[in-house]
Amino acid sequence: MLDPTASTSSTSDIARLYAEVLQRAVFARDALALEMALTEASDLGRDLIALEIPLEEVGELHHEALMRLSRANPDLPLSQIAARITAPLMEATMAYSLAFREQLERRASALVNARLEQSRRLEAVGTLAAGIAHDFNNILGAILGFSELLEDELAPESAGRHHLAYIQQASFRARDLIARMLTFARDLADSPVPVEVVALVRETLALLRASLPAGARVEFTPAVDEAWVLAEPSQIQQIVMNLCINAADAIGQAQGRIEIGVEWVRRPEGTPAARADLVRLSVSDDGEGMTPEVRERVFDPFFTTKAPGKGSGLGLSVIHGLVGKLGGQIRIESAPGRGSRFVIELPRLIQGADTAPDSGTNHSERST
Repeated sequence: MLDPTASTSSTSDIARLYAEVLQRAVFARDALALEMALTEASDLGRDLIALEIPLEEVGELHHEALMRLSRANPDLPLSQIAARITAPLMEATMAYSLAFREQLERRASALVNARLEQSRRLEAVGTLAAGIAHDFNNILGAILGFSELLEDELAPESAGRHHLAYIQQASFRARDLIARMLTFARDLADSPVPVEVVALVRETLALLRASLPAGARVEFTPAVDEAWVLAEPSQIQQIVMNLCINAADAIGQAQGRIEIGVEWVRRPEGTPAARADLVRLSVSDDGEGMTPEVRERVFDPFFTTKAPGKGSGLGLSVIHGLVGKLGGQIRIESAPGRGSRFVIELPRLIQGADTAPDSGTNHSERST
């Protein structure tokens, strides 16, 4: 048998070996010699799969082997070889087909096992979320209760009253986010409503500003005035918050930029008319970027490249699940040293206030 790891094995080498098998089959003097030749042909068929030879090349190998046999034996009559060359070809082809089927079954089994493992991890997320939700809400209740008591002691126009409003607003959002996490982990029914993405992103960034590193400069550049989708507001907020925090972590303590964009994208030509246009939300950073290996696993639950205690590895996996539930897609553009760009495309909801995406409007908002 051929060594699948040998780099010197080529199509020409395989054709030569197959020609030798044919010659032994043609000139076999007894049934045992013919059987041995057929066994070699069967082994060769399995080697073709191991060497990843495409099916369309198998016929070409047979043809080349016949030509080699003909050139080596120019006086060999057709009547002598016609009956005997068919059997090796059938053996090699059947072995190739069986090996190909086994290969597909192994790949399918590996895929099923991977999805089962992911399902188990997500189940663990649900168990974890259910366990902490009650205690977390008790903590939020204390924060809200004492902030309301403190609010009564401050003048209506004081800076402290203004800061308390942010604390209360953030606490309400945190309560919504833990409920959203439970919904995602337990696969509960959603209650989507029309959501205007541009305003919601702007509001989310206002809440995030104080928690991002001082060196991370945030630039929000929506290409449209409004962009509506069908979702829960907390879903969009969670997506934006997690992506921005992830971008800030990629920048670290260095000076860097986080760019958030919102635009409309028309459905590709040739797609069904019933398919909606898209709202594209993008979050880019000029941080350290990701290797191909990290990109492959970045949406896996509990996968993280951060130091122990710095991250749970759940943020991006939750985002992936949310985007899928909203009927959208998410993709990553990243390379080491070139930053990362997360692109989320969600079905656009047509509202009466919307204008055409090619109207040329462009708006920018920058904050540091």
